[in-house]
Amino acid sequence: MKIRFGTAGVRGLTNTEISPEVCYKVSKALAEYFGEGAEVAIGYDTRPGAEDLAAVCSGTMMDYGLTVLNYGIVPSPTLSGIISEKGLAGGLMVTGSHLTYDRIGLIPLDTDGSIPPGRETRKIAEVANSITPPEEIPGSLAEPDTEGILTYFVLAKKLVDANLSGIRIALDPAGGTGSGLISMLLQEMGAEVVTIWDKFSDTAPRRMEPRIDSVPEMVEMIKAEGADFGAAFDSDCDRVLFVDEKGKPLSEDLAAVLFAMHIYSSEGGVVTTPINSSGLIKNVWKGEVVDCIIGPPEISESIRVHNAVFAYEESGKYFFPPKVMWADGIIATAMLAKVLKMTGKPLSELTCEFPPHVQIKNNVKGTWEIMPGIIEKVKAGFQPEGAVLNDIDGLKYVFDDGSWLLIRPSGTEPLLRVYVDAPSREMADALSELGLATVKKIMEYE
Repeated sequence: MKIRFGTAGVRGLTNTEISPEVCYKVSKALAEYFGEGAEVAIGYDTRPGAEDLAAVCSGTMMDYGLTVLNYGIVPSPTLSGIISEKGLAGGLMVTGSHLTYDRIGLIPLDTDGSIPPGRETRKIAEVANSITPPEEIPGSLAEPDTEGILTYFVLAKKLVDANLSGIRIALDPAGGTGSGLISMLLQEMGAEVVTIWDKFSDTAPRRMEPRIDSVPEMVEMIKAEGADFGAAFDSDCDRVLFVDEKGKPLSEDLAAVLFAMHIYSSEGGVVTTPINSSGLIKNVWKGEVVDCIIGPPEISESIRVHNAVFAYEESGKYFFPPKVMWADGIIATAMLAKVLKMTGKPLSELTCEFPPHVQIKNNVKGTWEIMPGIIEKVKAGFQPEGAVLNDIDGLKYVFDDGSWLLIRPSGTEPLLRVYVDAPSREMADALSELGLATVKKIMEYE
């Protein structure tokens, strides 16, 4: 398998695409990246094969002169926080995140806990692809360091800085790395919790990507237990889905606006978010909103460049810089509880205070043969009246009322994504039809 870093590491089928040989090559390249004598962290999730592959990664890096601290089964944001708080050189997380349990990934982390920027991971991949693994591949993990969790707890409590007593939260960690940990942290902050699938499991009790159709059990628990809201996570807890007390899901953009307005409103400053995020944040945030390229490495890079006070991604990822440079669903859950405690209002009422935005997402399938250059052809032949073009990642046409049309190629499939966002259903439908018709017409001539 040719090693290529995507938006969140190298991913593939466990023990076939992400094999011990691939782990050796990536880990040796990372050892060169971090440098001999560096102290790094490693963690992994609960899925089958994760611990064994982590042992290969750890053993390889130790063989090349690194000290590798093993934090065992741990959420990705927790490992990130440990790295930044302890001042380590970086680390590696072995996790499939929101993917199915037959898949896994290798995600490198820098000294601030973020994924290295693309320019660095491309260099790491180039080195990794030049390495020939030995016949005998080393595998070694030190005993897990359980004290690292306390470091993360201290970080989270200091950052949230709130007594959450009186807030009742329904949690669904899906048997993943947050099992037991999230409920313990929130209880220590004063919240009441009710849980489902709150013990480690090497099988997936539900679809790992937390979407409203994958968490019906949690929705029922919210209603039955009288919870103020629910939070469902993927296996490594960087993504979180929030559901209000009535069982209605919050869009990721709406949750982000609640954080921006209630946690950061007095600070102003920059909020950064990828170009496919709703225009809602620009309508309500009094500071500057900076668009960035889609993906966690680019979000973290944009945070650093623009000294952003907050960042988010529409997949359910929330960043709380400068301390939290990896998306952290656990701290986001505590922050939402803080918003409810501060306002004294139910979540369903808070979400009604913001203007509606309608998003429509479609894909137009093509072939690998026609994909090269297709965006350039769309750009040359399509310029809707009254739109300003942002082409940092695909083609985003922004209109005076804040609505936008985004045409962007998929990074993994031969298709074009046609996304729109508008303050009304009528405008959203019109832009979607325009984008789809334009893309289909250009594809027909290829």
